[in-house]
Amino acid sequence: MIYLILGHSGSGKSTIRNALTSHGIEKIITYTTRKPRISEVDGMDYNFIDSELFKKMDKENLFIGTTCYVGNYYSTLKEDLEKNNNKHKDCVIVVDKEGVIAIKKEFENAKSIYLKCSRDTLRDRMIKRHDSANDIEKRLDVLEDLDPYADYIIDADRDIDSVFEDVITLIKKIKEGK
Repeated sequence: MIYLILGHSGSGKSTIRNALTSHGIEKIITYTTRKPRISEVDGMDYNFIDSELFKKMDKENLFIGTTCYVGNYYSTLKEDLEKNNNKHKDCVIVVDKEGVIAIKKEFENAKSIYLKCSRDTLRDRMIKRHDSANDIEKRLDVLEDLDPYADYIIDADRDIDSVFEDVITLIKKIKEGK
């Protein structure tokens, strides 16, 4: 199964993705042209690359679900998804709506889980992780309804441990076919 973690900036997507790896779910690391945040590590949080290399890889059709979000490009290497899918391993990936659409079109075993947060929660979390005021406003200005892209919606306004427990419970139900 491919678990697509969907949500706005500050919803806890990366935190949940990282926590799921401790439960045997393989992490797919996406590519971005965004500069790393203070606590982020290249190759662990994202594959940070420059715009020129990103565009070259995209032109060569190596990516799936490419998007531009507040001036930065993001995408997933198709090969990474195919490898996990062919091994019949569960994997988790952080995506946006374009990623959900593209991946679900090519991989029928993909399920999207939307971590839904209020605007206030998103703002608070972005402040706590030391995003610049300008970046926070840019991200809040582009908020949109992601409900239509979700197979499952989890209230992520709560503490991250509660959200994680809900995600784990949901994944167990998906695996049991419920």
